[in-house]
Formats: sequence, C-alpha cells, structure tokens
Amino acid sequence: MNKISINQSIQKNYQLLDEKKFGLAEQNAHNLLKYDPNNSEIFNLIGDIHYKQNNFDKSVWYYFSSIDRNFDIETLNRLSVNISLLKNNKAAKKILTDLLDYQPDYIPGYLNLGLVYEQNQEIEEAINCYEAVIELNPHEIKGYLNLANIYKQDLNYAEAIKVYQKAIIKNPNNHYILSNLGNLFYLQHKYDDAILCHQKAIKAKPNSHIVHFNYANTLLNSGKYSEAIEAYKKTYELEPSFYRSKTNLGTTLLSMSNFDEGFPEYAYRIFEDKNLRSLANKQNSIWKGQNLKDKTILVVAEEGLGNTIQFSRYLDILNQLNGNIIFQCQEELHHLFENLDFIDEIISTETEVENYDYWIPLQSLIYLLTPDLNSNCPLPTSIKINDNKLLEWETLIEIDNNVKVGINWQGSKLNPRVNNTSVDLKHFDEMIKNKSANFISLQKGSALSDIEKYQFEKDIINYDLLMDGGSQKFLDTAAIIKYLDLVITTDTSIAHLAGTLGTQTWLLLPKVSDWRWLNSKDDTIWYDNFRIYRQKVQGDWTEVFQRVNQDCKQLIENISEIRKA
Repeated sequence: MNKISINQSIQKNYQLLDEKKFGLAEQNAHNLLKYDPNNSEIFNLIGDIHYKQNNFDKSVWYYFSSIDRNFDIETLNRLSVNISLLKNNKAAKKILTDLLDYQPDYIPGYLNLGLVYEQNQEIEEAINCYEAVIELNPHEIKGYLNLANIYKQDLNYAEAIKVYQKAIIKNPNNHYILSNLGNLFYLQHKYDDAILCHQKAIKAKPNSHIVHFNYANTLLNSGKYSEAIEAYKKTYELEPSFYRSKTNLGTTLLSMSNFDEGFPEYAYRIFEDKNLRSLANKQNSIWKGQNLKDKTILVVAEEGLGNTIQFSRYLDILNQLNGNIIFQCQEELHHLFENLDFIDEIISTETEVENYDYWIPLQSLIYLLTPDLNSNCPLPTSIKINDNKLLEWETLIEIDNNVKVGINWQGSKLNPRVNNTSVDLKHFDEMIKNKSANFISLQKGSALSDIEKYQFEKDIINYDLLMDGGSQKFLDTAAIIKYLDLVITTDTSIAHLAGTLGTQTWLLLPKVSDWRWLNSKDDTIWYDNFRIYRQKVQGDWTEVFQRVNQDCKQLIENISEIRKA
C-alpha cells in the first residue's frame, strides 16, 4: 500500500468516525499500521477514535506515540486536552505552557490552557488566556465566548455584556454572539434589548432552532405570550426532535388557561425526562384511560417535591377506577403519603419496577381525569400527620400567644427555575421586626446562612437543627406548618405543603411564573387558602414586599386583637 492510498484510507476512516462507527474505524486503522507503523497520522486517528468514546487513557497513549514519530503542535494540543480530561491538570498545564513558549501565537493552545486554569479555579490566569486569544485574532469568537462565560458564572452580567458587545464590533453578523448577548440581557430583565438581539440573530441565522428558542423564551418572560407561542412553533418547525420547544409551547398555552391546546403539547415533556423516556421505550403501555379493574398502574412522580405534593390529589381519583396503584416518588415524601389508603404501594424513584400493566406520569393524570380544570379541580390530598409528631412540636411552636408566621425565601439550586423561586432574605427586613409575631424559618439547606449573613438571628426562629434527619425532615416541616397562622413563601415545595395542609399561605411570584399559577390571577384553582402576590414588573420584588408588609402588619393586628378578646 503506497503513501497516497494510506492517506485516502485515513480520510475514509475519519468519515467512519463521523458516523460513529468506532469499532470498524479502529480495526481499519490498526490494519494500516501494519503497512506504515511509523505514520503519525494513523496514531492520531486512533487517538481521535478513543477520544470520541471518552477512552482518554488510551487516546493519550496514541497521541504520545504520534508525537514520538513526528513532533506536531496540533497533536500536542490534543494530548493536553485529553490529559486534562483525565483530571491531570498539572501535566496539561505544563504541556500547554511549553507549547505556547514554542509557538506563542497558537490560539487553540491559549483556549485550552484557559479551560485548564478554569478547572483549577485560577480565574485571573484563564481571563488572561482568553484576552490573548482576542488580541491575536479579534474575529475568533471562542475567546469572547469563554471570557464572557467566566463573568456570567460569577453573575457579573454587566462585564459579560461588555465582552459580547466588543465581539459584535468584529463579528456583527454572528448569530451565536447575538443570541448569547440577548440571553444576558434576558437575565438582567432588559427584555427590549434582549428581544432586539434575538431578532438580529434570527436575521443572521434564520434556520437556527436554538436562536428561535432563545427568542421565544425572552418573549415569554417579557409577558408577550402570543408572540412566544408563534416563536416556539417556529422552533419546532425547524427542528422537530427538539421537544423542549413543544413542552414550553404547552406551558405557555396552559399559563393562558388554554388547557385544550396546552396539555397535548405539554405531553412532549416525556421525551425530555430520562426516567420517563426510558419507561416510554418499554413494552408496558402508557395509560390512556383504559379499564383498570384488576390491573396495576405505575404512577411516576416528575420534577420537584412541590409538584408531587400538588398533584398527588389525582391518586385518590385514580383509585376510584379500581386499579392497583404503585406510586413512584421521592423518598422525602414517603412519610407524608404512607398513611393514604388510596395508594397501594409507595416506592423510591430509584426502584426498578417490572410487574405492572400500565404506567403514567403523575401530571398526565390532570387532563385524563379532569380535562375541565377551571370548573372541576379536585381538592388537595388529605395528608395525615402522626399525632406523636404533632405533639413533639406543639410545645416548641406555641411558647407564647404571638402570631406565628413561617417564611421561605429560596428554592432548590437544582431547580432550573431557581431565579423564579427565590428572593433575597433582606426583603423580609421590615416585616420580621414586628414584635407581635414570631417569624419561623421553613428554609432548608445552604440558604439558612442568609439568617446569619443579614444578622437576623434574633428575628427569625430556626428549628432546623431540632429536626429529624433524612425523610423525616419533611414530616417535621409539615408538623410545624400545622401550628402556624400564616406561611409566606416563594414557589417551592413549602408552598404546596402549606396549601395542602390548609394553612393560610401567601405566595410570592415573579410576573411570569410557572404555568400552574396561570398568568394574571391573585388566587389559584389549586388551593382555597392561597393569596398570590405577583410582580407587576419582572424582577421587581420591592413593590411586591410593599404590599406584603402592609397586609402582614394588618393581619398580625387583626389576629392579635381576636386573641386578646
């Protein structure tokens, strides 16, 4: 085999690599080594094959073998990337710094060295690398993207915006930069600027579904529901396998109380959830309303704890169809549901289940069992708290005759909507100074440090350390809520727990919130004991708390007068 035919074979095997035919490509490459054992390009090819399969230890060996036969800057760069992926950042840094000493204008070297510095939390050094890329080639967008991302991760949106604005001067029609800049304006609630950027991105790249999707999200969060719907439809038209656009279309329609059109679109969320997608691919059929007599149905909880609590009410209705119900949900909630007689078996989300006739995501029961939500919304689940658990907390909670107010200000950081489920604790400052009330933290996790941060230790009671660990902790929270006069909370599981228990609850919402709260009401179909305080301007909590503070002061006065009488 001559040199020309070997080079042709290498290129053909790269095509196989692009087609993800890894085994055949590697077999062919090893056969080529028999004809030309010192060909560095063949070793690079095998290294690339292993890299694509995340076999970094093997890829490193082949890249080293390639360099042994022919020193090459690009191969050295590949080697550094793979060594970094093996978590050996020290070695990767040494290779890249030596490489750049040898060739100081090699842009991929600076990009990869910057990433290594980021992994080591050496942020200033990473910034220097990306700035070097921009200086060497102002048209290389990766330098801008990586630099802006550093500032974005640090929540320094203003500085990230400056980076993208510089990038646009050199790359005025780059849809990626325009769209990313739009996303940054979106995070700052500068929706007019964001919309303009996304419109320019669409003009630059009209067939990009991601650009249209970002545009749709911005329209939605600026309150332009009808325009957002059209943008989501366009996204799906451009890329039918991008199911998130269908899901978001569904939630937008649902927010507008368009249940007939919204729920069929919302059903596409099954393809986004790994667990649900796995169930959908199995032979067991999804339930569509078939007769359940003497059948077993697996009901799968989805999303967060709050959603599970909220929609557990449908299990009672489902039980009336005379089937056997297996409820797969988060372990934290098992103690809340274990005494409910309409659930036959409760299992963890990690438990594999084989013996069932049908399965259904929990939220799909909404439109199967109550298609007309506005007039036929079922009552919340009647959660039964153990008497002993209630007695444990009775003395602690009812120390005095003060009004008892529970507060919760931050959702889980694992929640993709965390910005919509959190407020800064400092907004509660005026409220918690009222000495006629006891303010009790219902918060869990790292957010509790906010109490110390704002020096609220004397103003907010924190029972967290007195609670049982593990799954019992949520049950303790439920017991506390039973003794409260009022709960003030953001859109978290605490809201649904308080709503289900019947405690008066004030819900703090952004202007554009989760579909379950609809888009304009100050009450909700889900709970009779709710009052919703919604932002008038997206991102503005100050005005919301002006209303909450006034109403809370009045409520405390009213309850206090009643108790004195």
